[in-house]
Amino acid sequence: MSHYSNDFSNMAEFDALSQSISAKLRCDASLISIVSAEALVALGYSGDNAALAGRSFHLRDTVCARTVQAGRPLRIANAQADPDLRALPAVERLNIGAYLGVPLKLEGRGIVGAVCAISTSARIWRDSEVDYLIAVSDLVESKIERHLLRYEQKALSAALAENDAILTMLSQMDGKAMTVHNAAGELVFANNAMRTDLNLNTQEMLSLPQVARHLLPETTHPGGVDVALPVPTQTALNVHVSACENGLTLAEWSRKAPE
Repeated sequence: MSHYSNDFSNMAEFDALSQSISAKLRCDASLISIVSAEALVALGYSGDNAALAGRSFHLRDTVCARTVQAGRPLRIANAQADPDLRALPAVERLNIGAYLGVPLKLEGRGIVGAVCAISTSARIWRDSEVDYLIAVSDLVESKIERHLLRYEQKALSAALAENDAILTMLSQMDGKAMTVHNAAGELVFANNAMRTDLNLNTQEMLSLPQVARHLLPETTHPGGVDVALPVPTQTALNVHVSACENGLTLAEWSRKAPE
């Protein structure tokens, strides 16, 4: 079972697919869900139960977790008649009687979730209904793959743009001790001069991201500011926030002159 998390900003197409499942199988609810950490998140759902609108369930509380673990279609005629299933919180919250689930599997990622149909009353699922849900799962898998491809391409483009911006900054700061920080204040680059010219030790270098977070307000008013690294020696430095490009901040560092 793979833990899987990505941003799916457009749920409408998955909701539409879920509605098609409910109409075709004449069931009370259906879900297209993925595993995200310890949660089962509904990319799409149909049904009137208010619990569905939250789109998230604790994984261990769901019947879909059984489908994910089994890695094969799961047919349950009456969850209420099974003491083990009846005890699951999701069975009570969704008033699950009959359940039909098919796992979602992505190449290179394993099983990432499930497509399921739910009836509030007991029901025997026919082979043709299982085949239909398997066909739907194939479609959902292809849609998720396309979402992932777009997500990865966007992330790659952002990484390349960040690298280009860093290289541009480097070309303007020949030999000077410098760092580059992202919009969250995280250290994304530190040149060798930070260690050789400023003689910073490993502990001091590791403290730079903490310092960088406090530099963000300075980016709107570029200029020198005295800072102290959060280490026992309280090494005094001067930092000059000198550029901001592509969401990155460039900082030039030097030893604070003795007073």
